[in-house]
Amino acid sequence: MVLNRFNILVFVQILLIALVGMLIVVAIREEFLKMTSAGLILLWAGQIIFLTIYMNRIHRDVRKFMEGLRSQDTTQYFNEQKAGRYFGQLYASFNEITRNFRLVRIEREVENQFFREALKRSASGLLAVAEDGEISLINDAARQVLGIEDLNRLSELKKHHPGLADLFASGDLRDHQVRISSERKTVQLAVKATEIHLEGKAVRIYSLLDITREMDRNEVEAWQKLIRVLNHEITNSLVPLHLLSTSLFDLYHRGGKPVTPAEISGEMIERTVLGLGTMVKRSGGLSDFLNTYKSFTDVGDPNRSTIQVDELFRYVASLLADELDQAGVKLSMKAIPSGLQLLADEKLIEQTLINLVKNSIFALEGKKDPVIHCAAFVRSNRVCMEVNDNGRGIPEENLDHIFTPFFTTRKDGSGIGLSLARQVMHMHNGSIRVNSREGERTTFTLTF
Repeated sequence: MVLNRFNILVFVQILLIALVGMLIVVAIREEFLKMTSAGLILLWAGQIIFLTIYMNRIHRDVRKFMEGLRSQDTTQYFNEQKAGRYFGQLYASFNEITRNFRLVRIEREVENQFFREALKRSASGLLAVAEDGEISLINDAARQVLGIEDLNRLSELKKHHPGLADLFASGDLRDHQVRISSERKTVQLAVKATEIHLEGKAVRIYSLLDITREMDRNEVEAWQKLIRVLNHEITNSLVPLHLLSTSLFDLYHRGGKPVTPAEISGEMIERTVLGLGTMVKRSGGLSDFLNTYKSFTDVGDPNRSTIQVDELFRYVASLLADELDQAGVKLSMKAIPSGLQLLADEKLIEQTLINLVKNSIFALEGKKDPVIHCAAFVRSNRVCMEVNDNGRGIPEENLDHIFTPFFTTRKDGSGIGLSLARQVMHMHNGSIRVNSREGERTTFTLTF
């Protein structure tokens, strides 16, 4: 409506200027219209001046409004009453936009204050690191856990915690656990990261959570579980050995004195051979158990190399082909995208996959149409592998124990396969998770 009125007014003004110009031309030609032509010239000049002033005023006010928006000036005001009937509505719109802009700015400031206060009081330490190493945000929890009062750049952090600074500088967005030390204490941190882009610049936000107490508690619980398992296994071997050795000792001692060779009968020799054979078997079992424990605790550091996941899958499938055929289990393995690569210790990851597939084969015994699906893909910039089967599933009461060393529900199982898998994933700064529904399926997910 305003634009229509503006266009009409400008059109009328231009039409009048053209009409007066034509009248001036006519009047100048007639001698008796000299005074009239002079008046028309003054009128024509006045019309041009009026239109120029009018247009400049509009241009000036619009430019003033736009400059105010650009500079975020929310104090400017346009007098609607003096604007006239044509532009009073336009100026009212200008003022309304300015008011809304001011309200948005106030709301944004309130939100910023809220989020800054929330970040400040968050129990989790938070840092924002720019591409150039500038630390644009750090809250009180981060300062406390790092033991640093003021921190502006990663170079300053490197003086106190070089390992953590190198992790931040690397741009690695995977989850990590980092141990840092200060004069007062040593802290175990869980570090999570995400990356956002502000005004075309990448900013990494790190979350630092002190998990020292949780790790200590988990470590104590793990040791307690391990000690219980060791006690169970060793007791199961030592008690029979003790009973057999006592029985054999009593067999060859009567009245506190050893028997004479003449008193040794064939039955005694037979019982002795049987007892010694049992002792050899039980001591061998104990020796195998201790060797298994040694292999679990002596994995070594990972020897990382670039792994072609497709090739890894093909190797595992060929290695277990006979076992799968005997069990009647169908195995499918697929990496998405094709040519997916992984930086890891090939032998350790290979053994982990073999153990998981073997566990699935065991879980599929007696299952109709047994199938194992292995897949590799990228999720949140991290490589994931899944081993899924439609087997009997894991009872809920066992889910909390399956990663405990030497815990097993198989008669011929060593109980270290899943424990070793978790240890391998921790060595790769990754994780292993299980999702199971008893009687339906089980899925193990490796995240690197």
